[in-house]
Amino acid sequence: MATQTTTPKFSTVERLLEEVDDWSGRVAKIRQRMSRLRPGSEPYLDMLSELWVELNWLEQKAKHAAEAVDALQESLPESEG
Repeated sequence: MATQTTTPKFSTVERLLEEVDDWSGRVAKIRQRMSRLRPGSEPYLDMLSELWVELNWLEQKAKHAAEAVDALQESLPESEG
């Protein structure tokens, strides 16, 4: 259930989804760099904090986007098909 009081525009939902894509890409780049390191090594462990920050941002962006998608879906007329 959405917590927003107004229905977002399609353009707003698209912008929010683009932000999710952007942060997903950031996480993927960090994971790619981490894959070149030995798990448990100091450089690997140092990157965990960077990964944690980006994952937290991704979580917030995804939550906001999901709420907007939900609100948009709720505002659409039900199809009869």
